[in-house]
Amino acid sequence: MTDHVLRQGLDRRRFIKSGAIAAASAALARAPATAAARKRIGVGQPDRTADFYHGFINAVHQEADKLGYDILESFSGAAPEAQMSELNAWIAAGVDALVVMPSDPNAIGGVVKRCKDKGIVFIGYANIVPGADGYMKWDDPSAGTAMGELIVKHVKEKLGGKAEIAMLTLPTNQATRDRIGFSKAAIQKALPDTTFWETQAVLAPEALKATQSLLQAHPNIKVVVCCADDGALGARSAYQNSGLSPDNVFICGWDGSKQNLNLIKQKDKFIQASAALDITEVGHTVVDVPDRVFKHTGPTEVLIPYVMVTPQTDTGVIDRLLKVYEV
Repeated sequence: MTDHVLRQGLDRRRFIKSGAIAAASAALARAPATAAARKRIGVGQPDRTADFYHGFINAVHQEADKLGYDILESFSGAAPEAQMSELNAWIAAGVDALVVMPSDPNAIGGVVKRCKDKGIVFIGYANIVPGADGYMKWDDPSAGTAMGELIVKHVKEKLGGKAEIAMLTLPTNQATRDRIGFSKAAIQKALPDTTFWETQAVLAPEALKATQSLLQAHPNIKVVVCCADDGALGARSAYQNSGLSPDNVFICGWDGSKQNLNLIKQKDKFIQASAALDITEVGHTVVDVPDRVFKHTGPTEVLIPYVMVTPQTDTGVIDRLLKVYEV
């Protein structure tokens, strides 16, 4: 039995590895005929299913076209083995730069070293990666603190100053860890008697299941803090299906995804806040940072601020953030 399970695991890893290499090779094969004269940037943002991705990658390509680069998109998904295979395939093919959100931060050091050995620029995406040539990251501490303060205000005004709070997190990622950590710290500072229930969930399907389980065990939860907007959609569905009262529910997330921003704009009963990134700016920065490394000009360590969006936010601000999804 043990040998059979081991063989299954090895077969699965080989399948994932071969699939990632095939996808990476296919992406290289699709590069235009002028690729030899243009530098190529591999964008290791593997979360293609998230709501923001379409607008994000369009913004990446727009900036790349303007500055004269070709873009290789990731198809690895969340599996760390698949991402490693994809990155190694890109390195072997001779890309000029990688901009990577590591699925497994503990394994990315070897990729950085291989890039250094081959003269390939490596930029951390949403992470500060040791040895990298630069990074683009979000101001998660400030946004986490601001989100925590919003929650404190809600708890004091709507819940009598005391609450049970669910937190859906991903502790292996710098950005999501800081988002949840600084939110929690701000809440604990103002409301030290708060009860927290934490579980790991990022995307909508897993957040739906996680929130369902939490609400069944702790039906007094009124606040759900999600480390990403996609998870907030799953938490919203769980609350809608729970039979619990929607009164004074506060679900929040990060990123500024299309559906979340529209729900907030429409005064949704469940999703009350999003720490939104300007997705157009994020997409452009993916290209701008390696471009600055190539040209030895401008900042190569960039911290992008959030825009806190609530039902009280001016609709013009929300519409500006939504424009990236119209492309």
